[in-house]
Amino acid sequence: MLEIIKSLLIAFFAVAVLLPVVRYALRRLSPAQHTAAMSAEELKYIQKQELKLTVAYFFFASVLTVFSAGVLALLSSIIHASEEHLFVMTPNFRAFFAPGLLLGLTLAVLPLRIVQSAVLGSDYELYKTYTQQVEGQHSTRTYSILLLVLLVVSGIVTFYALRWHITIDRNEIQATNLLLEQRAYDMQEIESIRYLGAEGEYLVSFSDQTNINTTYLKPVQLEMIALLAERSGKRVIR
Repeated sequence: MLEIIKSLLIAFFAVAVLLPVVRYALRRLSPAQHTAAMSAEELKYIQKQELKLTVAYFFFASVLTVFSAGVLALLSSIIHASEEHLFVMTPNFRAFFAPGLLLGLTLAVLPLRIVQSAVLGSDYELYKTYTQQVEGQHSTRTYSILLLVLLVVSGIVTFYALRWHITIDRNEIQATNLLLEQRAYDMQEIESIRYLGAEGEYLVSFSDQTNINTTYLKPVQLEMIALLAERSGKRVIR
């Protein structure tokens, strides 16, 4: 839980730092024309109102991040479900949190656009004038293009993340990584099975120096670990 909160805070901090840079770049590319200058009081007031949108964005991003990570973990289990193998391990919620975070930060823009007029109320027109001054004349079109690019990137990341899974049979372990590379290991190639101190968390090391860390995989059953120990002749190190 603390790891998730820490990741969210880091992501929100990055967004807060990058937003002024993006706005400055947009203002330079497409400066506002024929827009009445706002007074210092109006700028101060609308900047305070903009905080409401910022809070709303972070709320939507948090909800959509958790939802996306959970859906991806469930979808991965469904995609790779098979009765041909003794055990199938797919990424869990923690493993999918990174692509879920990318999806959450991207998709949060959509509900924000829907509710921003309701959140700002009578200040909505004043906010549109403010955004034209700080982001340029065609910022909406630029944001739409940027959103489309981020959606494409999120889709690609999600596609590769969903391919990661591990299958275990009586004599062989086959792992498919994020790059769609498949590796097959004989049980005798296992060099060690180390218990990491938490339920379901093990580190399986092979003779070619590769490892499988089950911390980010589900489900990890004791029967599966017992099978690995039995077929490889290695005891679980605690």
